[in-house]
Amino acid sequence: MNFSVLLRFLAIALPALLASCAKPAYQARGYASYIAEQYAGRYTTSGAIYQPLGWTAAHNTLPFGTVVKVKNNSNGRTVNVTVNDRFPYYPNRVINLSRAAAQEIQIPYHQLGDVTVTADTVASGAAPVANYGSPQSSYGTPPVKHSAPPRTAYKAPKPYHAPAATSSYRKPTTVPPAGYGTSSPPPGYGTLPTGIPPPPPGY
Repeated sequence: MNFSVLLRFLAIALPALLASCAKPAYQARGYASYIAEQYAGRYTTSGAIYQPLGWTAAHNTLPFGTVVKVKNNSNGRTVNVTVNDRFPYYPNRVINLSRAAAQEIQIPYHQLGDVTVTADTVASGAAPVANYGSPQSSYGTPPVKHSAPPRTAYKAPKPYHAPAATSSYRKPTTVPPAGYGTSSPPPGYGTLPTGIPPPPPGY
């Protein structure tokens, strides 16, 4: 092989190889849920309208605009979605998917799926904070002077302990509440609706 050809090949292949080995900016394993149909047409936290057939999701900490890959650990299917909303805290719940995204990776209607969420980069270049918010920056100090003695002595807050790393792949241990997943799905759920646009290239 010509030496110049070999150098050209290495110049092209080496960056791609290094990028494939790079540690993702965010990775977490837990349950994925499906955004209820009642929210269709409503504003999301980012200000966008929730479209059930859009490739979007709600996440508690990742910046809006971050694209994440969601892998269903039960069947290996994956889908890429853009974070544009938040959702209430539930134990071991890591992401809330649009209807189209949930169907794409075959999460049954009104059931939870064991998934791994990965983001190669985070929107705006900001590092994600720990799941479900960051610790309070300052607890303040007790008052130095009182017109009357305080009713109870001031107690310093307990020291903050950072949560475990999100890439630990700890399998969720909680189970859905009784009766979860027993309701009937809406007509057509389980098969991709006609007219749904395919994911953009690279999704």
